[in-house]
Amino acid sequence: MTARYPFRTGLQHAPTLVPGSTGAIPSDTATIAEVLKKRGYATSAIGKWHLGYSSWKDTPLGRGFDSYAGFLQGGQDYYTHELAIPPPLNQSGFDLWRNQTVAWDVRGTHTTPFFMDEAARVLDAHDPATPLFVYLSLQEVHAPLEETPDAPSRAACVGAPPLPSPLGPKVTAFRHTLCEMAANVDSFLGDFVSRLEAKGMWNHTLFWLTTDNGGMTYGSAALGLPPVAVGVSSNWPLRGGKTTLFEGGVRGVSFVSGGLVPVTARGTTVEGLMQHVDVPLTMAKLAQANWTLLCDDGMCDALDMWPTITNRAPSPRLEAPINVDTCVGPAGGGPPCSTESKFNALISARDADGLWKLIEANWQPPQCPNTTWCTGAGGYDGWWTNDPYRHIAQNNSTQAALPDPTLSGGGIWLFDLVSDPNEAVNMASSRPEIVTSLRARLEMFAQPSNGYRDPQLNIPHPRAYPSRHNGTWAPFVSDGATLPPQSTDYLKSVAGILEHASWD
Repeated sequence: MTARYPFRTGLQHAPTLVPGSTGAIPSDTATIAEVLKKRGYATSAIGKWHLGYSSWKDTPLGRGFDSYAGFLQGGQDYYTHELAIPPPLNQSGFDLWRNQTVAWDVRGTHTTPFFMDEAARVLDAHDPATPLFVYLSLQEVHAPLEETPDAPSRAACVGAPPLPSPLGPKVTAFRHTLCEMAANVDSFLGDFVSRLEAKGMWNHTLFWLTTDNGGMTYGSAALGLPPVAVGVSSNWPLRGGKTTLFEGGVRGVSFVSGGLVPVTARGTTVEGLMQHVDVPLTMAKLAQANWTLLCDDGMCDALDMWPTITNRAPSPRLEAPINVDTCVGPAGGGPPCSTESKFNALISARDADGLWKLIEANWQPPQCPNTTWCTGAGGYDGWWTNDPYRHIAQNNSTQAALPDPTLSGGGIWLFDLVSDPNEAVNMASSRPEIVTSLRARLEMFAQPSNGYRDPQLNIPHPRAYPSRHNGTWAPFVSDGATLPPQSTDYLKSVAGILEHASWD
């Protein structure tokens, strides 16, 4: 949404924003919607927001979008559209909106058809003479794993049932449900493209699809998460998955399509270092918008990737700071925090000697009970195969973290991603000079003088509780108002509760 590294906005929390958090994109950080709107674009957001909502100015309607339909939190039940904070807080609320109106009429209806209807409404009402930016953030295939009502999507998976998983019949059944959910995404996107074609807009469209992170594997069960938050994705052959700093958690896939993609580039594959922050800036340049608004006093985190995508030019990106967080709190991010905890990772091609990745981390959910699966790099470890779906544990003699006295409970991992893209061999002990060099880069990024911001406070505020908002998760701060500070005892007690939940 922005072209800034998360650690420059204070949104680098390991478990992302919790319900009722006051965290949000800072007001001095421009969004791509705001930049394109200044260029004359109509703007619409549909789907998951999860970038702050304590006041309306933090929601899509306050961050450059003309219209919004979706949910403000990080997840919910697909049919009830409710999200709950576990006991003893016992707060559960409805979270589905059309602009500033609660979409009560959709209760009991699956999320994806609602998004389809809203996307159709936006396209039907749009005048093609005006440029249009649509941000679609689908709920699928996010947990909870729930069957889709779409009959074709269910039928698409009948002919290819998953092989029985050694993890049990429940996991096998979940894998089948995941297939249906993925097929439903495919159906939605096909419908959206067909509508663009019928509107005569496809030949002038850039369609950019990307994931936000790797899939959540069944390793999430090792974190003690509630069943509603457990995933069964596979990032094979990559190591780990969502919540971890391994490639299975942070390496994504992406493609571009539409009439704006040159014919010579269609059907090609591009390899090269690229980061999510590059997407907004690349789009802003293509739109001939004032892309410098996405920078901060001339400091730009993002790079223009269009020549790489369309002409196979070498990627201009020489390093990708995946995360920089030196203030990991008891709930995984944000005050009250311990400066002795880190959750950092960097990929670098600055030296001619390969493409190196460094992880220095000692954060894992404290409820993590399984020492075989758990790791300081974000929860669980190992590899998860596709079919049959099973776990391959890491070999701690060659793959565990190199202990470091400053990283109690974690350590250092160093991988050569050219020769070892699946992170099978930790080279931290054999290449200490690379470790020293990359740790120095992480230290540089962690300096406030270089734009680093500590994670924002990420604890539910009592004024956010749905019991105060007619059973909804709704904005709870009037524009311009200041909330009274929360007591240290409250922050610590609620942080302890949140350690046993999942919101992303």
